[in-house]
Amino acid sequence: MAFYLLRAMTFVEAKGTLKIHMGNEIRYAAFDARNRQFNAIYFDKYSAGYEPEVTALVEALVPDNGVFYDIGSNWGFFSIYLASRPNFSGQIHAFEPWPPSFRDLNGLVGELGLESTIKCHNIALSNEEGAAFMSSPSHSGLAHLSNDDGIKVKITSLDHIDLAPPSLIKIDAEGAEDKILLGGNEYLSTHTPMLVFENRANLFGDTKCSAVLSMLKDLDYKLFIVKPKRTRGSQNIELTPITAETRNNYSDCDNLFACHQSSVGQLNKKIS
Repeated sequence: MAFYLLRAMTFVEAKGTLKIHMGNEIRYAAFDARNRQFNAIYFDKYSAGYEPEVTALVEALVPDNGVFYDIGSNWGFFSIYLASRPNFSGQIHAFEPWPPSFRDLNGLVGELGLESTIKCHNIALSNEEGAAFMSSPSHSGLAHLSNDDGIKVKITSLDHIDLAPPSLIKIDAEGAEDKILLGGNEYLSTHTPMLVFENRANLFGDTKCSAVLSMLKDLDYKLFIVKPKRTRGSQNIELTPITAETRNNYSDCDNLFACHQSSVGQLNKKIS
């Protein structure tokens, strides 16, 4: 805490180095540790990975030639992880509206030479078009859309995106998940991508969280609690079916997974 307090009071850079393996090649990039979300690299509690259940879903459900949407990507942990997978030849779209985090994201992607694989979008997704304000109470991981205070950012909706449809969408938008999904009603109905998204009633409220789940049910999505297993490979995910009514029985789980009924057979082949 003393370190973070000191960094918050100074403009002195705190540089670190990120190393990734691209097949037999090792690439390096510098990062500014004043963005506390980089602690996913160096904190001991993340030694098994940052949100390993989400990482496992990305690994299992995005094929080598697939498309992945990273909505609320911050500096790009999941995007860079997937892009570094051997033989990955697909496309990644990383959406990050908070300007400081976007600079980190865009800088890392460029320095690592991943521009052809990861497309960085400095825009927020919601249920409308135009502009909105964002603010952050302490660090970039808490940056969120606000009513009329903060930094103005562009917003759009999934229904207005003209990009290749994804195999998987990851959403971590600090309480805007419901608006993002609502703004993609037509998109989800047409393309039925798999979804992993943050859904925390303790922060966002029971009513708001259950409304999102009810909407997905109406779109014929099946809901699951996702937890990591202590095994290797793509089989290290445990999925527990839930409903909007039983979601609060798993209040310790922040992330939910949703799969359209038409893709359940495909899901069962990839995850058991």
